[in-house]
Amino acid sequence: MILEVKLSENIRKFRKERKLTQEQLAEAMGVSVSAVYKWESKQSTPEIGLILEMADLFHTSTDVLLGYEWRTGGAASAISRIVTLTKAKEYDKAITEAEKTLKNYPNNFDVVYQSALLYLELGKETKHREANSRAICLLEHSCELIAQNQDDNVSEVSIRTRIAKVHLFLGHTKTALRILKKYNVCGVNNALIGMVLGDYLHDTDGAEKYLGRAFAAFTEDINSIMVGYCNVFFQRTDYDTAVDCLRWLRVVLRGIQPETELTWFDKYECILLETVAECYCLKEEPEKARSFLKDAVTKALLYDSAGPGEVADMRFFTELGLECRFTYDKYGKTAMDSLRQRIEGESDMIPGLTRLWLEVTENLDETVSISYQENA
Repeated sequence: MILEVKLSENIRKFRKERKLTQEQLAEAMGVSVSAVYKWESKQSTPEIGLILEMADLFHTSTDVLLGYEWRTGGAASAISRIVTLTKAKEYDKAITEAEKTLKNYPNNFDVVYQSALLYLELGKETKHREANSRAICLLEHSCELIAQNQDDNVSEVSIRTRIAKVHLFLGHTKTALRILKKYNVCGVNNALIGMVLGDYLHDTDGAEKYLGRAFAAFTEDINSIMVGYCNVFFQRTDYDTAVDCLRWLRVVLRGIQPETELTWFDKYECILLETVAECYCLKEEPEKARSFLKDAVTKALLYDSAGPGEVADMRFFTELGLECRFTYDKYGKTAMDSLRQRIEGESDMIPGLTRLWLEVTENLDETVSISYQENA
């Protein structure tokens, strides 16, 4: 009875995943709508021939549709063996296991996808074209079964990108490029497309367009990543590591701007320096906190005193013809406004921060030279 109940649930589940109505499924199977209703409500069971047809329609195996795997875990055990053998580089045994499992579960996503990864690994290790070709076939089939996938790290886009990389390895450059462009969701393949255009096809103009988009996205992403890490360590009270994250970010962003010119990064750096000062306040090291806060204020005054045209764009953005999409006006229109509002927002949580701010702003000579590099 367990098997029958699972079958009815699976018919309903796969029908909805395929966005089919009961009427559409009935038409595809050549039965009445009431028959489909009875299958899904456990009032009756379809004949074996119809079960086979539905498994084919849903791109799954009869075992999965019936619920057999749910009861025995047969495919899961086989997948575990394939993974273990692949990691041990026992490829002959892994292939034997994979091909046997594929015969038993030809439309099971996890079996097909894991077998594809096995052949990818074998192709990478041995450079056998046959292994890579087999991997492509299995990856393409796994795309047909993607509705079964439960892994958030795997999607049709990620699988198609793997297929493109294999084609690239096999010398099918134009095929790889076509796939990468077709599945370039939200620019996820921009960097790889740019590399293929520039390195393989020598299309410098096309490469520049995609690489520029990838570079701009990278700059935003690396900022989000390191600020995110900083917040993680800040909340864990690991202030030394939080400071390391901010220092690393400053080095990276500083490296893509002119050394002797003011840019929009200098305004943002004021906030990074102030955040370092917060960390030292919480570490109860007021002198270090004061030093970084003084650097932040000095830099802010210098930035705000710049005349029209004296603030340059980031060097790489200028050279690559990119428009900077960063926005650092969230705290205030000027650098000093940004610092003030940041201090006001954090003062209740950071002991001694307001006092240090008042000391620095009251006694700072606006012409003092910037000394932040001593603390970098």
